[in-house]
Amino acid sequence: MKRIAMSFKLRPQIQDRQWPYRSIRTADSEDLAILLYASFRGTIDDEGETHADARKEIDKTFKGEYGLWLPECSFVLEQGGFLASACLISWYEPSAAPFVVFTMTRPEYKGQGMARYLLKRSINALIAQGYSHLELLVTDGNTPAQTLYASLGFQEIPAV
Repeated sequence: MKRIAMSFKLRPQIQDRQWPYRSIRTADSEDLAILLYASFRGTIDDEGETHADARKEIDKTFKGEYGLWLPECSFVLEQGGFLASACLISWYEPSAAPFVVFTMTRPEYKGQGMARYLLKRSINALIAQGYSHLELLVTDGNTPAQTLYASLGFQEIPAV
C-alpha cells in the first residue's frame, strides 16, 4: 500500500458549522480503538487488523511512538453516546513538524463534514501553539481523505 506524504502551511480556518467537540483524553483510549476499528474496517486502509490491533495503535499514539502526542491539538466529536469522529495530532521529530496521526469517522457519520471540522479545529489549535505547518501520510487511493486534505490546501511532498 503506497502512502503519500502531504504538507500544509498553517493558516487560520473558518468553521462553517458547529459540532459538540472536546479535547481527547487518555481515558478515551478504548472508545478511540472502537472508533479506529469501525472507521477503517472495509476501507482501502483495512489490512485485516482486529479491535486489539486498533487498541495497540491508540496506545502507541498516546505513548509517543508516532511522535509526542499533542492532546491540546487533538479533538473528538461525540454523537449518541459514541465517539463519532476524531483527529489525533503528534509532534513528529524527523520532520520537525506536527503530524496527523489519525483522522477517523464512524461509517454512519461519514460525509457529514466531521473530519473536516476536527481537522480545522486542530489546525487552529496548532496555530495558537505557534506551529507553522502540518504534515500527514495518506494512502494512495483513499479518495475521501485525499479530497479532504487537498481541499484544505495540503500539498504532496515530492519523494526524494
